[in-house]
Amino acid sequence: MSVIKRLRRLTGEEKGPPDETGRAAELSDLRRRIDTVLFRRPATRVETFPVSFRGPFLPLEECVSGEEITTPAGRFFCVESGWGISHHHGCRCVGDLSPLDMTIVSTLANDGALAGLDYTRGVFLDTETTGLAGGTGTVAFLIGMGWFEGSRFVMKQLFMRDYSEERPALMFLRDLVQGRQFLVTFNGKAFDVNLLTARFILDRLADPLGGLPHLDLLHPARRLLRHRLDNVRLGTIEEAVLALGDIPGYEIPQRYFDWLRSRDGRLMADVFLHNRLDVLSMAALTAHLTEMIAAEKPGASLRSPPDLLAAARLLMHRGETTAAHRMLTELRSASCPSTMGQACRLLSLIHKRAGEWPQAVEIWAEMIPQGQDGVFAFVELAKWHEHRTRDYVQALNLARKALQVLPLPSPERERDALRRRVARLERRLARDGRG
Repeated sequence: MSVIKRLRRLTGEEKGPPDETGRAAELSDLRRRIDTVLFRRPATRVETFPVSFRGPFLPLEECVSGEEITTPAGRFFCVESGWGISHHHGCRCVGDLSPLDMTIVSTLANDGALAGLDYTRGVFLDTETTGLAGGTGTVAFLIGMGWFEGSRFVMKQLFMRDYSEERPALMFLRDLVQGRQFLVTFNGKAFDVNLLTARFILDRLADPLGGLPHLDLLHPARRLLRHRLDNVRLGTIEEAVLALGDIPGYEIPQRYFDWLRSRDGRLMADVFLHNRLDVLSMAALTAHLTEMIAAEKPGASLRSPPDLLAAARLLMHRGETTAAHRMLTELRSASCPSTMGQACRLLSLIHKRAGEWPQAVEIWAEMIPQGQDGVFAFVELAKWHEHRTRDYVQALNLARKALQVLPLPSPERERDALRRRVARLERRLARDGRG
């Protein structure tokens, strides 16, 4: 297909030869059609900076309160911050974020090495980078680290004013991390720590981060907050859970590139603020998630029934069945039928896995008349009678009822599994002469 025909298809014009003839006419028609296609594209933004950035550029030191740090490898820019117990971060107060219960933190991380550590010896880490794809071409131009000092939360931000300042910043980071016992990040296992490890290797420096126990908040946040959020990005959590707003993260790489060209400190002021908020948000989120799964606080106003249900699921997954049992028992009296049904289902599975069959059977029998996840209860009781009581008639009746109440649409594999169970029980009864 010729270029002209393709352009006609793109522009939606009728096919047919141009009015003019000859090579010049074809070129003229081609230019006109290209102009038509380009006119239909959305206009791109020409202005580089927001309107407020017009005017004389300002040095970084006038926009961000920091100082130049000198190391044996060179210099970089560093900002120090601190917040006392009365400082509010969204809906949370810094004084309420500590002390962290490290036993519960170890449950969140699914890493027993965190239990018993000193929460003041941990470091909350977040990076701002030149891109999100990773790889050796991506640089962490701003590294934010925060930690608790008594009732205060303090922070250092290491900023590369140019690529040549990466090595001194990494050397300072290496020295700062010495003596720290664990890391807390958000998606750091997949991105931040891997990126910094690569940069340490490229700069021929020892990596101080790789061997530290690590709580990546993304994974427990998915389990505990996914039921009430559209997504579990840190920005979404900050807005929905911590009541915070911030600049979009996708703007940050371009701001740094613009900074390298212009050296206008106003470009980076919001980036430093964004990084500070993210690090402090990780501390607030850690406290929030530990409170959600704290079994000794059942019925706390912080935890709605769906939150308790999510917490019980995470505790079951981590093997903390006693705490999960306590939460699920509380939820059996929930006002929401769906929440109550899911709680009964999970509670019965705890009893089943522990070999506590009478308790599990009792829950399944209660779920059927109350209409709570009837298919599950019918199937579990059918399994019970088939494999435990050897009452194949009752097992067949229950399997048939499960097939009848199976909602439409439902996964075909689930329906096929029930059909196979019914057919197997019918064959068994036929062999016994009771079919």
